[in-house]
Amino acid sequence: MGDRYILSLDCPNCNHVDDDVYFAPTCGFVDWKCPQCGHVIDLYEHTGMIYKDCSNADLIQEIIEGILHK
Repeated sequence: MGDRYILSLDCPNCNHVDDDVYFAPTCGFVDWKCPQCGHVIDLYEHTGMIYKDCSNADLIQEIIEGILHK
């Protein structure tokens, strides 16, 4: 489980603008395919984010351990 983002992208191939690009690395939504020309953009590369930046698994585990050890 982790963060989800809605991005706005301009396709570098055909200049199509998409204001509703879903980027959710922890759910596997990491690429965008232009609906106009089919060009694919790697959203990790485009945003500079990595999986670890978007995941809150460590925080959830810490909370669970805190509750169990009380």
